[in-house]
Amino acid sequence: MIRALLTIALLAGAATAQTFENVTDVSGTGNVGLYGTNLAWGDYDGDGRLDLYVTNWGDHVNALYHNEGDGTFTDRAAAAGVDRAFDGTDAAFADYDNDGDLDLYLADFYEQDNLYQNQGDGTFTEVGAAQQLINLIKPGRVFTVAWGDYNGDGHLDIYLGKYYYDNSLYQNRGDGTFLQVTDLGVGDRRDADDVMWADYDNDGDLDLYTVNRGQENGLYRNDLADTGTFTEIACALSVANGEIGHAGAWADYDNDGDLDLYLANVGANALYRNDGGDDFHDVAAAAGIDIDSGGWLSADITWADYDGDGWLDLYLANGADRQPQRDILYAANGDLTFRNATANANLPTNPLTHMAAAFGDYDGNGAPDLYVTDGWGPWGQGSRLFQNETPGSRFVKVFTRGKGGQQGGANRDGIGARVTLLDAADGIVAFRQANDPNGVIFGVQEGQTYSVRLQFPGSAAAVTATGVQGGDQITLVEP
Repeated sequence: MIRALLTIALLAGAATAQTFENVTDVSGTGNVGLYGTNLAWGDYDGDGRLDLYVTNWGDHVNALYHNEGDGTFTDRAAAAGVDRAFDGTDAAFADYDNDGDLDLYLADFYEQDNLYQNQGDGTFTEVGAAQQLINLIKPGRVFTVAWGDYNGDGHLDIYLGKYYYDNSLYQNRGDGTFLQVTDLGVGDRRDADDVMWADYDNDGDLDLYTVNRGQENGLYRNDLADTGTFTEIACALSVANGEIGHAGAWADYDNDGDLDLYLANVGANALYRNDGGDDFHDVAAAAGIDIDSGGWLSADITWADYDGDGWLDLYLANGADRQPQRDILYAANGDLTFRNATANANLPTNPLTHMAAAFGDYDGNGAPDLYVTDGWGPWGQGSRLFQNETPGSRFVKVFTRGKGGQQGGANRDGIGARVTLLDAADGIVAFRQANDPNGVIFGVQEGQTYSVRLQFPGSAAAVTATGVQGGDQITLVEP
């Protein structure tokens, strides 16, 4: 399998180098002069185009950039009713009520959080604070947010990572309300900078990882089916990592069918290779992506196969408030090592103060584009949008759609679903976990035919699409 994919990578690399174009000015997404802390991609108005929400710090109004479909965006935060202006730390789109449109959770460090319910007409109504559904503590010190259906009932639950307080898990009751759950062993109190749901052991339920600042990280294995709770096993599986953690991201970088973990730290970063769910090994140095100690500050990370060669690449947003450093795009070589491709991809190589980064296909051609937020406010250069110039024919995009808990199925976004790209012999080419409602993207070889297999969370049944080729964008629906 690895040999076959290496061939794909070499064939792809023999073509033209894949680059990005800075389209910030023409797109109108610069967020200039503001402390951009985080972002979320999502098609909030259902027009088929990804929109962009950006959170800001210091009583600056957050932005909702509506995708106009012509390469430009318009800030519609006020018109949509989501023009929050406090100290935003995170945002996450998800269809928590399974009604077919994306709702929005906003985390705030000093004020109470907000949960905005999508009204289906381009506007939102605040229901979290108003109806006392979510995070009643003020100040809540919430730093990070993650949607995931931890109990497999088809309704998306929410986990909040905090400073100074216990993290909070809210169970979605399926009737528009949430219940804070405190007896499952996930009330971590170690200053979480990032939290992530992932089925790292491939047993069909979502486990939980917390990236903690200056303390050991946590990995909570979902044992609800056996013991009715979660089990903390970070040390046992060698993924506790004692660095000052900033961010983490799960991805199957070695194309072996299970999720590996990359951690961005102040100091040495880590890449934990999953050895089948029973153990992990840090291979960052061997892979060439450790970023050694000495003051280096990695603020955020995001995975995508940006060049369509069949292997996941890694973007590091480095630096933070008034600590400029160079971002790095690590391109996979196809042999489990990476190279610095920042300059070759036409991305900035000068020191910057980027706080967050995320890939998203805003122009709809299948290639993952990139947005990074600037955290230096009036002294910075603004956030940036980079359009991926790789041809869409080198990608396959897959949308996952569950039936929703009300119909006894998976959540409508398909968050947590396993999406596997297969070759003509049904061998695994690549694997993704659906982590958001925006679809998963595979790099493929032009002219080849593939199959895509989708397994929804909590279900043993699989849906398969055959005859898939580069340039295809398909939606797989739960039967």
